[in-house]
Amino acid sequence: MNLIVMIQDIKKRPSVFFVMVFLVILGMELGLWQLRRADYKIQMAQEIQSKTQLPLLSANDKDWQLDQALYHRMQASGYWIPSRGIWLENRTHPLGKDPKTGITAGFSLLMPLRLEGKESKILWVNRGWAPRNFNELNVVPNIDTSPGKVIIEGVVFPDGGKTFELSHQTESFASDGLKIKENLKLEIEEQANQWHQLPFVLRQTNSPVVEGLDQALPAIQAGINTHYGYAFQWFALAIMTFLFWVITAYRKRSQSLR
Repeated sequence: MNLIVMIQDIKKRPSVFFVMVFLVILGMELGLWQLRRADYKIQMAQEIQSKTQLPLLSANDKDWQLDQALYHRMQASGYWIPSRGIWLENRTHPLGKDPKTGITAGFSLLMPLRLEGKESKILWVNRGWAPRNFNELNVVPNIDTSPGKVIIEGVVFPDGGKTFELSHQTESFASDGLKIKENLKLEIEEQANQWHQLPFVLRQTNSPVVEGLDQALPAIQAGINTHYGYAFQWFALAIMTFLFWVITAYRKRSQSLR
């Protein structure tokens, strides 16, 4: 098909042309977005790997900022506030799926820790992942939470992980009485509880066996391959949309000449 035929088709079917252009641009942009997400995760994995060789930070030493502590290993001592714990739903297992059960979807337990020596300072801790009971969606395992002083270690992340959030979520509770939420918004929790907290989440990794919780760190490589797969699909959709427009324009031109 030559350029003249394309121009003629655009004049005859401008709405079809603009829809095609929109879908092609959308597909390309979404594909590029997936590639950017993959690059971000590669950089994050490299940064985490490099910072594992650095000395362990102490959350009790000072009021750390996110840019000072991000992806560093950190130790914290203090006391759990179990009544303020939150189960984050729709969380994928850190390794993609639970190696024991094969389950992929579940909860992450986020719990505030009152730092020792800084009674007015709170640190949010991601204590681990638990599989979802698909027969009773709000049932969670009973987690042993020490009432005394604990010393934990982990890796600093900017948040508890984010998922798509509905504009209006009805309040729900897990079987242990804790709230279930889609995301943990640190600034909202700080205002609601009227306390001062560090501006990040510590993903716990050192706990002795905690029944029902998996504390594996995220498998970054698995997520990268997923982004590459999605990018390929979006680019393929954009190309197929353009080719479909070209083929239909050619057919209509051929029919008009008969």
